[in-house]
Amino acid sequence: MKRFSWLLASLVVLCLVTVTLAGCGLMRQYRDFSSFEELTDWLQANDVSEKPISDYASQWYSKALEVQEDALNDGYIVSAAYYYDSPTDTYIVYCIAIIDGDIWYWDPETD
Repeated sequence: MKRFSWLLASLVVLCLVTVTLAGCGLMRQYRDFSSFEELTDWLQANDVSEKPISDYASQWYSKALEVQEDALNDGYIVSAAYYYDSPTDTYIVYCIAIIDGDIWYWDPETD
């Protein structure tokens, strides 16, 4: 009887975890944009680029992360990235999406 109770308790815990994860959206399927038009339509609807231009690289990168989060909420895969060139003390922040194996990138402040 003890084994049956242990097995039953394990099954209940597994079911609760599965229901919890499903409710959190962690089991959602994400995908790349299917076309350039789909990406541009999505960017037109996204309002991050309408916010004031950032004064600092950290604010600029925060906008890229916001675009990434908005994309995930809509089921798309977008990466946020930055590059720092130390000789020129220059930062570049950009978002990346893959469409049919091609890499597309854009500035989150200007789409």
